[in-house]
Amino acid sequence: MIEEKLQKRLRKSIIVVLCIIVVLLIGSGLFSAFMYNTRNESIRNQVILEAEEYKTRIKKQLEADFQTLSTISAFIDNSFVTDKNLLAERLDEANQNNTFLTIVCYDLNGNGVISTMEQDPDVDAKLSDLSSEGRRVVEQAMEGTASVSQLFESVISDNSVFVYSVPVYDGDEVIGALAASDHIEIFSDIISGNTVLGGGGYIHMLDADGNFLIRSSKMIVQDKTPSIFGGPYLSEDSRSQVKEALQRQERIFSSFSYEGKSYPFLLEPVGINGWYLFCVNTGEGLSTNSSTSAIVTQITFIVVLMLVNFLMLYGYRLLRNYNRDMMNLAYCDSLTGAENLSRFRQRLNEALENSGGSVVAVSIRQFPFINEIFGKERANRLLCQIKEITEQHLNNGEFFCHDTDDRFYIFFNESDPDVVRKRMESLIDEFDLSADISKTNYQLAFYCGVVESSRCSNPEETADCMMTHVQFALDRAKGAHSSTIWFFDSELHKKEELENYIESHMHQALRDGEFKLFLQPKKDLHSGMLSGAEALVRWQTNDGRMIFPDQFIPLFEHNGFCAKLDLYMLEQACKQIYLWMKKGIAPIPISVNQSKLMFFEADYVRNLIELVRRYSVPAQFITLEILEGLALENIDEINSKILQLQKEGFRISLDDFGSGFSSLNTLGKLKIDELKLDRDFLLNASDQEQSRVRLIMEHTIRMAGQLGISTVAEGVETPDDETLIRNFGCDIGQGYLYSRPISAADFDEKYMKKADSRNLAGSFDS
Repeated sequence: MIEEKLQKRLRKSIIVVLCIIVVLLIGSGLFSAFMYNTRNESIRNQVILEAEEYKTRIKKQLEADFQTLSTISAFIDNSFVTDKNLLAERLDEANQNNTFLTIVCYDLNGNGVISTMEQDPDVDAKLSDLSSEGRRVVEQAMEGTASVSQLFESVISDNSVFVYSVPVYDGDEVIGALAASDHIEIFSDIISGNTVLGGGGYIHMLDADGNFLIRSSKMIVQDKTPSIFGGPYLSEDSRSQVKEALQRQERIFSSFSYEGKSYPFLLEPVGINGWYLFCVNTGEGLSTNSSTSAIVTQITFIVVLMLVNFLMLYGYRLLRNYNRDMMNLAYCDSLTGAENLSRFRQRLNEALENSGGSVVAVSIRQFPFINEIFGKERANRLLCQIKEITEQHLNNGEFFCHDTDDRFYIFFNESDPDVVRKRMESLIDEFDLSADISKTNYQLAFYCGVVESSRCSNPEETADCMMTHVQFALDRAKGAHSSTIWFFDSELHKKEELENYIESHMHQALRDGEFKLFLQPKKDLHSGMLSGAEALVRWQTNDGRMIFPDQFIPLFEHNGFCAKLDLYMLEQACKQIYLWMKKGIAPIPISVNQSKLMFFEADYVRNLIELVRRYSVPAQFITLEILEGLALENIDEINSKILQLQKEGFRISLDDFGSGFSSLNTLGKLKIDELKLDRDFLLNASDQEQSRVRLIMEHTIRMAGQLGISTVAEGVETPDDETLIRNFGCDIGQGYLYSRPISAADFDEKYMKKADSRNLAGSFDS
C-alpha cells in the first residue's frame, strides 16, 4: 500500500514536473517568439530609417546638381544662345568648375553647344544627335520642366550616364535647355562606407528591373551577376514577389541564404527613375537569431516559472529601454537633454502642414570666451539652464532644440513680429536673471534671428526655406555688444544676395577689368590750379550694373581681397600717368589708398617699385595714402617702409586724420609727406558754433606746416568751406565744390586736354 502510494505520488510528481516542463516550453517558446519578432521589427525599422537617410542624401546630391545647373542657366540669355562661341566659353568655364562629364545647351530649334571634359567644345551640336533618353529630358526642359533621365549609353562620352536638364529663361520666357551628364558612380561615396547599418551591412543600387547600377565594395556575394534575379539572391518562391514589388515601386523585405547563413535585406525605392536601394544586413542573420532563440529556450528550461516571467518582463524592459535609447541617440542632445536639430526639422515640417509660425535662432555672444573664462562645466550648466528656461516659455504645439554649443532653435505658433519680439525679450530677460553666470560681473548677450513662415512662398519647401533665412537674420544680428533680435525681410535677403554675388565674383571682376578707375581733382589753394587727383574705385559689371564702394569695400577688408584690389588700382593709376606722358600731357600726381594687409606684405615695397618701373612712371607722381589706424600699430616698422618708398620717390599721405583716435604723438613720429584731414573734421569746423573744432583744425594745419608736412582738406563743398581752409593755411582742397569723382576718360576731357583747363579758381559743376 505504501509502495503504491509512493508510486502514485511519484506519478503525480512526474505529471506536475511534465506540466511544469510543458509550461516552461510554452513560456520559453512564447518568449523566444516575442523576442525574435520584436528584435526583427526593430532591425526592420532601423534599416528603413537608414535607407530613408541614404535616399535623402541621394536626392540632395541630385538637388545640388540641379541647383548648380540652375545657377549656370541664370547667366545664359539670348546673347549667349545666339553667339555659340561665347556660349561655348561659358559652358567650358562652368564645366571646369564642376564634376559633370558634359554640359550641353540647346536653343528651341535644337541647335546648341556641347562642352565635354578634356575636349574642345562642339558649337554645332544638334539635339537630334542625342540618344533618345537624353533628348527626352532636354525636350521636357524646353517645355519648362526640369528632369533627370534614366541610365543610358552616351553617344558623346561613350559611358553609361544619366542626364539632368533645366530650362533656360530670358525673363519669363523659355529660350532653351541646359543639360549635364554624369556617371551613376557619383552616388558610390554616399552608399559606401563602414557605417552602413551600424557597420553591419552594405547597400547596392539597382534599376527598376533589378539590375545592379552600383555595387558596394563590402558585399557578401562575390559573384558579379548583372541582376538580383541571378545568383543566390532570390529563391524561386520570392522571385515573383520581388518582381511585382519592383513593378509597383513598393518597399519589400526578404532574405537570401549564402554559404549556410541567412541574410535579411530590404528593397527600398529611391523615388527617382525607378531606382532601388538594396540594403543587406550582415551583422546578424536569421540563422543567428534562431540559434540565439534556442539558447534562450535552453536557459529557460532550468529556471522556474516565476523566473521566466521575470526574464520576460526584464527582456521587455530592456527592449523598451533600447528603443528609448535609440530614439534619444537619434533625436536628443546628450548634453542638455533637449531635442536635436534633426528632430526639430522633422517636427517643423509637421507643424507647418497644419499652421504657420516663426522660427527663432538663438546664439550666445562670445560663447568660446565663456568656456575659457568660466570653464567648460559652468558653460555647460549655462546651456542646461537655457534649455530649462526655454521649456517653461513654450505654449502647446511649440518646441525647440539645441544644435551646436551656442545655438538653439525655437518654433513659436505666433507669426506677429511684435508678439514674437515680446516673447523673446521676456525669454532673454529670464536668461539674464536666472543664469549663474549672470550673477557675476560678466554681461550675457544673445543674438536672435527670426523668420516667419509667410516669408517662404513655396509650401513644400517652407521648413527648409525658414531654416535658411533664419541664418541670414542671425548673421545680421551678430556683432552687437548687447542682445539683438533681427527679423528676416526681403531687404536683408537682397543684401545677403549682393554680398554673396560680390564674394563669388570679385576675382572674376578683377580679371575682367570690371573695377574702374575714377578720379577726383585736388585744387592748390595757393595758385588755384589743379594739383593732383585721388584714385577711387567703382565696380561696373559687364552687364552695366554699378556696385558702389560702400557695398564691397567692407567685405574686401574683411576677406583680404582689398590687398589685390589696391595693387590693381595702383597699376591703373600708373597706366593713366603713362598715357598722359605718351600723349605729351604733363602728368599730375595721383593718390592711391593702401590697405593694412597690402602695406604689411613682405614684398610690398618691391612690388611698388617694379610697377612704376614697368610703366616708366616717376615715383613722385604716386602718393600712397595710409590710414590713421595703420599708423597706430608699429611706428618703427611703418617708418622703415615709408623711408624705403620715399627713397624711390613715392610720397606718403596719412589719410582720414581726425576720424578716429588721432594722436599728435603718432603724427610727430611718422615720416609722412602729407596730412589729409577727414571730411567730418571740415563739416564740424564749418559750423560757426564749433569754434573749438575750428581752433583745433587751424592749429593742426599750422603745426603740420611747421613739420614740413603739406595738408589736404577733404569734403570741400561750398565756397565758404574753401575760404575757411585757405585762411587756416591749408595747401590743397578736395571735394564736390570742384568735382565729384569722375571716370578717367571724363577727367582727361575736362582737365587734361589744355593747360588752362587746370585752373580750378572758378566754380565747377559737382
